[in-house]
Amino acid sequence: MKAFSFTLSLILWGYIIAVLYARYVTPFVSGTRRSIASGEFGDTTGDDLQSKLLRVALDLVFFIAQAYFLMGWSAYAVLKIRIMTHLPDAGSPVIFYIIGMAICMWTLGYIALREKYEGFLSILHSVVAMGAFATFAFKPQHIPVLYGWMVNIMGGLR
Repeated sequence: MKAFSFTLSLILWGYIIAVLYARYVTPFVSGTRRSIASGEFGDTTGDDLQSKLLRVALDLVFFIAQAYFLMGWSAYAVLKIRIMTHLPDAGSPVIFYIIGMAICMWTLGYIALREKYEGFLSILHSVVAMGAFATFAFKPQHIPVLYGWMVNIMGGLR
């Protein structure tokens, strides 16, 4: 029963995050990248040095913001798994890790499929977030480094 409630809650949150991210964040980022690349932003032509520097700087800012948010989903999934595996009568932790990984990767995969490839930095955040699940699962002590606030909200790292 614990595995069922865990699965249901993680699917619900994964669906909400995936749909909202694909509906609002992805079009905003893609539209902003397109407008700078085409020269619609300010008086740039799209090919001059100022436009290229602005594009690279914006790509880095978007990468950091998107990677932080999506890695937060991976951190949440691992924290939720660890909470569930430390409950009495939880059973084998392996089942929770398999279910959690599948749902986490499904959510991140859904988001990645909705994004258009516009250069290496336009997809790197999805790759980093998928790798973050494995990192956080094997080394959970890395979670508080970036997401200490989440660890505190969820009751600590177990």
